[in-house]
Amino acid sequence: MKYAILGSGSSANSYIFEHDDFAFIVDNGFSLKEFAARASDLGFDISKIKFIFLTHKHADHARGIDKLSKELKIPVVMSRDVFLNKSEMKKIYKRLNVEPGKEYCYGELGFSVFSTSHDSEGSVSYSFNFSGYTFTIITDTGKILKDMEQYAINADILFLEANYCPQMLADGPYPLYLKKRIESHHGHLSNDDAIGFLSGIYSFMQMKNRMTYLCHLSDTNNCYNKLENIIRYSMPETFRYRICRKGELVEGIAL
Repeated sequence: MKYAILGSGSSANSYIFEHDDFAFIVDNGFSLKEFAARASDLGFDISKIKFIFLTHKHADHARGIDKLSKELKIPVVMSRDVFLNKSEMKKIYKRLNVEPGKEYCYGELGFSVFSTSHDSEGSVSYSFNFSGYTFTIITDTGKILKDMEQYAINADILFLEANYCPQMLADGPYPLYLKKRIESHHGHLSNDDAIGFLSGIYSFMQMKNRMTYLCHLSDTNNCYNKLENIIRYSMPETFRYRICRKGELVEGIAL
């Protein structure tokens, strides 16, 4: 069993999971060529991919899904509330609709779907049960919703957004409307949001959670050192984590 973050941040996001002859990905903001190169660099075989899971339609998550789906004949799993017009439907191999609050099973892969609070229609994320491990992805949400807490506690591997430093956002170059969008309840989680959430649930998750990845960092409104300092101040030494820099290939821990 192996997994990796092929990239996260404001440019392109994608996560890949593989066990034996079965693989799946969550999102793909990369071109097909770049996606294949990144997967190959970490020893993944894209011909094994059985499903593409889409969280939402923003380009940094969805830009590369159509070609990957069409050329490799891979179905795309998405919320039934995501609208695709006729042209978009023709570009993908097949669409599989799912609903927030429900659980699904496809062969050895089981997963739960939950809503996120983001400015994209039908925005969701997933908690996967795969090869004996639970992987939960919580990104692109302006606030922590109630059911996210239990999915995070139950995870062996947690991917959590820490998008921006509030002070850097306030002092930064973005126009006011964009700053308000980012810090709204339909935007992104700040460093304080992410670490506050982790601090609140750590006593419940420490016996279960093996690793937490802090991801989707903004390269304009955040920096590695600011997030690192908050973690060291707020979290116990036993907290296992990795901060993922923008666009960085991050190979998962051995399972």
